[in-house]
Amino acid sequence: MRIRSLIPRLFTDARGVAATEFALIAPALIFLVMGVFELSFRFRAAEEATRYVHQVADLVSREATLTTPALEEVRDAAVFMMNPLETTDNLDLDVSSVGFEGTDAAPTMLWRRVAGSAVEFNLSEAEGMGLVDESVIRVGIRYTYRSVLTDLFGGGFMAIERSAYARPRVERLVALDGSTDDGGEIVYFGAS
Repeated sequence: MRIRSLIPRLFTDARGVAATEFALIAPALIFLVMGVFELSFRFRAAEEATRYVHQVADLVSREATLTTPALEEVRDAAVFMMNPLETTDNLDLDVSSVGFEGTDAAPTMLWRRVAGSAVEFNLSEAEGMGLVDESVIRVGIRYTYRSVLTDLFGGGFMAIERSAYARPRVERLVALDGSTDDGGEIVYFGAS
């Protein structure tokens, strides 16, 4: 008789329903929140990389003459310019001077300095950016973004590549290490 009186109460008792529903929904909500955080971290990394490449292009274009050690200082300043992102071993910097020669002002590589790995680009991208005997400064970066959240779940890294062009402000051709044209060969500097 007692069992018959417990059965209706068993189906009508709702004391543990909220806890059970929370236990079922909580993992999905946690993954959703972590995904939102991860997307915001990746967006922030992309924004910092974009800001940094434009700042470097602006800094280099303001100079009439540069040295390779000065470019190394700009590369080392990435730690502060891209703060709070970790850039020590995750940033490749590629700075070039693209000149325009001949009657058709065809782009040619005047000089190029790379810290880390070269950030490839096509010279045709610079067509129409200058007149004969002028140049543009091209800066390319590659930032390798790694996240604690993606590492936690076995995810990979995200390579963010950005480039910016700037016209020199003081001289039409920016000299590097005493020369405005060293043949355009890639010269590596800093830690690789």
